[in-house]
Parts: sequence; structure tokens; C-alpha cells
Amino acid sequence: MKPRRAIQMTPGYDGAVEIDTHVRITATRSEARSLRCRPGTFSWRYARDGAPTALYHAGCDFAILWEKAGTASASSPDLGAVGGGMWRGVQVGRLEAMDKIDAARKDIGRWATARLVDYCVMGSTASDMATKYGYDDRHMAIILNEDLKACALHFEYL
Repeated sequence: MKPRRAIQMTPGYDGAVEIDTHVRITATRSEARSLRCRPGTFSWRYARDGAPTALYHAGCDFAILWEKAGTASASSPDLGAVGGGMWRGVQVGRLEAMDKIDAARKDIGRWATARLVDYCVMGSTASDMATKYGYDDRHMAIILNEDLKACALHFEYL
């Protein structure tokens, strides 16, 4: 009898692959996760075993706040277009997220915030960002690491 071959995940059209990792939740607890990401993206670099957990959680929190604020894309939900009893005004959670993003932008800086949006929210790779901002690939990785450290300090992960 022939041994069975393992089923391999084929990469996505954009080059995304699936990785299995353990994300540390607390000092003593971690959970196994399976992530689909492109090589060179935020998830690829910081969601791996042994990566700085504080930077991963800070980047995830930044992305979640950005999406809650409704500034992630032009397809953010327009709650006024829903029929029936429409919501009047802007939701409280969205306003809080906008305030937190504004405070982070003031603390971290305008250009660091722009780089974090590209890296954590939009899923750009470090090499794509290096060509966009006019840096070498290695320098861009160092700059992104420092931006994530500033983000982690702002959100009090470090």
C-alpha cells in the first residue's frame, strides 16, 4: 500500500499562503491559529512564533480601530442608506474609534500613521512600501518595526 501524500494548500492568486502559528494571549497562555497572508506583510512577519507579541497586538488594535472608525475603505458601511428606522448621526463606537485614531496619529506622527495604515490595515508588503516611500527594503523593515514600537507604546503594550 502506498503512503498517502499530505494535501497541500495552493497559494491564492495574490500569492497568499496559509501559516500555522501560536499567538501569545497572556504571559502563560497561547492559542494556535491558522492565518492566510502574503509573504512580507504584517501578519506574515509578526504573527509567527517568536515574533514580538506586543507589536503584533498593537498593530492588530490599530487596524481594528481604523476599521471601526470607518476609514478603512470607501466601502465602509453607510448606515444612513439602510431603510426603516434610520440611525440619526454617527454611532458612539465609531466616534470613540475616531478619537483614539486621532490621538494615536498625534502621538505617533503623520507619516508613521500612514505607514501603519499601509502595513497593518491595507496589507501591503514591506517591499511594496519601500518602493512607495523611496527606501531600501531593509531600511523599510527597520522603519516599520520602529513605527510598531511607537504604536505599542501608545497603546501601552510596552
